[in-house]
Amino acid sequence: MRSTTASQPGINRMRYLTIAAVLATAHLLLALSSLLVGFSLGMGRFESGGDVDQLESLATALSDTLLSPVSHVQIKGSSSALQWAAVLGNSILWGAVLAVPAGTRLLRRKGAAF
Repeated sequence: MRSTTASQPGINRMRYLTIAAVLATAHLLLALSSLLVGFSLGMGRFESGGDVDQLESLATALSDTLLSPVSHVQIKGSSSALQWAAVLGNSILWGAVLAVPAGTRLLRRKGAAF
């Protein structure tokens, strides 16, 4: 018969992975939407000859930050699938790193070992 303390680390790991998956999904959606907004506003400005507004600057800075590690990797000219895999991997990395503080708080609250 299994004790509840033996199954506790598995439950905590599952909670951590759930938090990481939620954060990775949120990161991916925010990164892609800010990239889309920045690109759309930039194209509109390019066609009209207007100046850069604050929303475009904010969206561009946000997408640059969220896509930061992958934007420094030379994947241009690679296949589209490889580029999407790099963007997805970037979001998974961000989700895993951002979930660490939430996971440690959860573990301290429960008093269990990870």
